[in-house]
Amino acid sequence: MISFIKKYTVPIILFSLVVGIAYLSYYNYKTQKNLLLTQLHNNSLNVASSVSSAIERFHDIKSTINLQKLVNDVSFGLEIFEFRYIEPDGTIRNSMFKDEIGKILSSESFIDATKDNRKLNTFFFEVRDFVNVMSIYYPIHLGNKLVGIIDLAVDISEYNLQNGSPDNFSILRREVDVQNLLKSMDGSITNSLAILTKININDFLHAYIKSAKNIIQISIIDEHDNVFASSDSRLVSTKIKDRDTFESNMVEIDGKLRYRTMIDSHMHENNEKMKLLLLIDATTYISHENRLFTTATVTAIIALLFALLTSRLIYFSAIEQSRTEKERLEHLVKQRTKEIELLSKIDSLTGLWNRRYLEESLETEFKRAKRYDKELSIMIIDLDHFKHVNDTYGHMAGDEVLRQVSARIKKCQRETDFIGRYGGEEIVIILPETDLHTAVKVADSVRKSIEQKPIEFEKQNISLTTSIGVNSMRKEHESYATMFSEVDEALYNAKKLGRNRVEVF
Repeated sequence: MISFIKKYTVPIILFSLVVGIAYLSYYNYKTQKNLLLTQLHNNSLNVASSVSSAIERFHDIKSTINLQKLVNDVSFGLEIFEFRYIEPDGTIRNSMFKDEIGKILSSESFIDATKDNRKLNTFFFEVRDFVNVMSIYYPIHLGNKLVGIIDLAVDISEYNLQNGSPDNFSILRREVDVQNLLKSMDGSITNSLAILTKININDFLHAYIKSAKNIIQISIIDEHDNVFASSDSRLVSTKIKDRDTFESNMVEIDGKLRYRTMIDSHMHENNEKMKLLLLIDATTYISHENRLFTTATVTAIIALLFALLTSRLIYFSAIEQSRTEKERLEHLVKQRTKEIELLSKIDSLTGLWNRRYLEESLETEFKRAKRYDKELSIMIIDLDHFKHVNDTYGHMAGDEVLRQVSARIKKCQRETDFIGRYGGEEIVIILPETDLHTAVKVADSVRKSIEQKPIEFEKQNISLTTSIGVNSMRKEHESYATMFSEVDEALYNAKKLGRNRVEVF
């Protein structure tokens, strides 16, 4: 045996070296393959996170505005005793009393009002829970269709009504305030419902995969294994069979390899059992795997001394390729997320910031001004007789007026200012580090820019004026809401004093 080993020492060493290199090459190949599959799964998790984030933004845009927050923000100082938003069939959809949401409203006054449409949008006085209240059932229409009813009751026990008489001047003022609140809520609800009826989540998912290079299909699976939504609308409402077989694996579809995985998703509130079923193009990863196998085989046959070095280079090359692919996908996810976040902050009609982002900016600027003892001013711009424009020239003309007016206001904007559409024809400008005197000048320049040149629409000239309320932060202001309510009062005074003017609180 010893003599045999001595005689064939070199062949044995070479054979051992070949076997060792072959084993190392094979081991390297298997390691790379598992690493690529792990990387593919991690990338699918990143994609799932991106899809979940996108769908959350989608639902934020579609969701109806929080009516209770709207009541608190725009309450005009009313002592609201009861508030509900009711479906036409009587189902309570939103209420200041959470335990009654989903129940049927069965009060006699509501049943009486729904039987006679003339009693809707009419104030009446009654006693609720031993308290004198002024009530109204306000109808919400989308087009010509009744889509909901707001039940609003205001505490008026302090006014000592005689025989239920509504002639008290304070009561009349309360009626005006309630009507203004209801109109604001009406606009918010109808805008949200309009979005809800126009946007479909299946179309959203289909558009999402078109913008992503490697995603073939996205489906949302509910807890009963039914397809809740999908980029392929043909799959909606179909049953997923053998759910356990949908673990991360490679499948061949139409002669092409795809990576299929089912991942938990918590994108829907109170529905934590929803899952994402992703189908990802695996061509690139299979190509990498085949390349690794070929390289390992060639290395084992040709390169004895350089095989280990070559395998090492291939290893790091594959890792770099995986890292680059991961960075590319992460960059794509971040880019898509930023685009969706920007869309959620912009008013689609005017191109200005929307109300939610405007309120966030106002709160931020208020806190910054308080902390660093800086000036802060805000103004509310409201187009005079805008309803007359819609009634005379049509809603398309009204939309064009809002667009052109917004463009003119933006020309008066400084780099540090925030301009947003608060709702309807109201536009708010936040003026950081600006005193009241400067704010009034800016407001007057805005007013003149709108007044001096009519809006052109379909060869018609529409003359407009605007009323503007201005206010600046003072030391006694504890929150931006107080400051905003004061500027809203200044706007009210501007309209009361004849419109086309700037008024300071």
